[in-house]
Amino acid sequence: MNSKSDWLNSIKKQIDLLKGTSSEKDYKKYKLRLLLCIAERVARFYPECGQCQIFQQDISTLVQDIGNLTQLPDKDRKKSYFKTIDNITKHLQKQHKLVNEGYYIGIGMAIGSGIGVALGAALEKVGGGIPIGVGTGLAIGTALDAKAKKDDRILCLRQAKAEAATSFNFKPLRNTALITNSCLGVSISKLIILSNSFCCFDNFFSSKSVGEGYSSQGLF
Repeated sequence: MNSKSDWLNSIKKQIDLLKGTSSEKDYKKYKLRLLLCIAERVARFYPECGQCQIFQQDISTLVQDIGNLTQLPDKDRKKSYFKTIDNITKHLQKQHKLVNEGYYIGIGMAIGSGIGVALGAALEKVGGGIPIGVGTGLAIGTALDAKAKKDDRILCLRQAKAEAATSFNFKPLRNTALITNSCLGVSISKLIILSNSFCCFDNFFSSKSVGEGYSSQGLF
């Protein structure tokens, strides 16, 4: 292929063909939707990333191997297939700061619950501190997720709700601002004050390896 667009279009066509000829079970089993997402990202970073240039060939090989894997399952080749997807995913998360949708909400709620326990202990009312901490983490995590989406740092937009639920073991929340406000009795003005903590959380998350602890397992 003479250009990255030609390569990506070829990958898309091959995956579309596989989608039409493979069972739904195999489509999900071999993570074809995720494979298309990482192909799109690799094509984007290809000009300035040497590793992505190598991954481009790896993805081409993966797409060619899927047909053989579905027809003649080979344990070692299958293991290599998933390991390659996992390595590419980790590279995109660590080096290019991509995240899965719902990533910051999960971390924000986890950190917020810890802060809530400490706050509750300080106030001698543990039960009262947890909702405040979780609500704060939820509000800030939602803002950070929105920022990541605006900055085009979401690995694969279409995986959002299932990804968040699988990675952090909670059901995706709808209308998070409404839930936070109604459950905690926090006024809009107070949420604005809480959002001033955004920079502190953002610096904390940025200092860690983005996607740390993540893998492609469970994404689809």
